[in-house]
Amino acid sequence: MHIIIAGIHTEVGKTLVSTILTSLLQADYWKPIQSGSLEHSDSHQVHMLSGATCHPEAYRFSHPLAAHQAAEREGICIQQDRLTPPKTKKPLIIETSGGFLSPCTPTTLQGDLFSQWPCASWILVSKAYLGSINHTCLTVEAMRLRNLNILGMILNQYPQHEEDWLLQITQLSCLGRLNYETFISKSTIQKYVDLWKPSFQII
Repeated sequence: MHIIIAGIHTEVGKTLVSTILTSLLQADYWKPIQSGSLEHSDSHQVHMLSGATCHPEAYRFSHPLAAHQAAEREGICIQQDRLTPPKTKKPLIIETSGGFLSPCTPTTLQGDLFSQWPCASWILVSKAYLGSINHTCLTVEAMRLRNLNILGMILNQYPQHEEDWLLQITQLSCLGRLNYETFISKSTIQKYVDLWKPSFQII
């Protein structure tokens, strides 16, 4: 089982969601492309907080830029055939970079490339900010145009009335909610594992 974690934008909580889900589902983790913060990469954070097996990234770039820009800056050409999910007997949580339609190569959008993977399901992470409702609706529309299996959404810091509106308009279920956290620890992860467990029992 492959579950791909997509976001409506960058910095919406995809890594935190991935960490929680690796713990909840006893899953492995893979981020195909890492840009910036190589010493404290997303894979490193997930492993430190969940203990999950984190498969090596296909590409690692030191510049904190979109994948195609970071690759160009470092003189590397991203090869699509290298972006193949690793083999594992466990469920695999795959974290995308940036937003769903962020460029992956100069000619390929991330959503188009990863939607080619068979038997993958998707979870969309949305965080409340000015414009986030529009970004969420556009992302859901783009995912549905690609006939993706969307399991539901994780909603980050949404007031109740906006959450209700989003769920009604998108007709997606809320699989979990995130609150503002000043510090993320293993106990924080366990708190959300316990809160989200009922939503994931049938997955």
